Amino acid sequence: MEWDPVKYFTELTRKNKLCKEHKFKAVTCSGPENLEGLLSEYRRTSNFIVIDETSGNSVFNTKPGWQTRQDTTIWVLAGYSQNDMDDRKEKLEMCRRIFRQFLSRLIYDKDKCWHRIDEPNLEFLDLNSVLYKELGRYSFNGATGLYFMIANNLPTDLRYDEQAWEE
Repeated sequence: MEWDPVKYFTELTRKNKLCKEHKFKAVTCSGPENLEGLLSEYRRTSNFIVIDETSGNSVFNTKPGWQTRQDTTIWVLAGYSQNDMDDRKEKLEMCRRIFRQFLSRLIYDKDKCWHRIDEPNLEFLDLNSVLYKELGRYSFNGATGLYFMIANNLPTDLRYDEQAWEE
């Protein structure tokens, strides 16, 4: 079973006590320039987990083989009272806590479930180095938070096939 980041992070949002307490809503987007999920919900909700349903990819050689790295981006965003920097600081700290809780759950799930047939395949997730970046004060009007990227390194068959080419 292939790992589905949208399904996985939607479920994490639903099960996380801090997300439930602060009414975080999981939505999807198609890249940072297309935050349609957030825009369609921002009048009803101020806290979001935004899951990018597209991925940035790269192919690389691991000697002895090739892999495709699929990077998925997740935003943890919380609304704060306009011009209240103490509230912003508090909400940013909450987003940091959620990020750490999500990351610890990813590590736990990968260690626990990689061999189970009924669980999503987390075997190829690269959790050794997870990039995250906090948003600046003026990134989103009235919202703060961070985004992080998870890499899934899938084996890729790049053997040359003569039958695919004309002479």
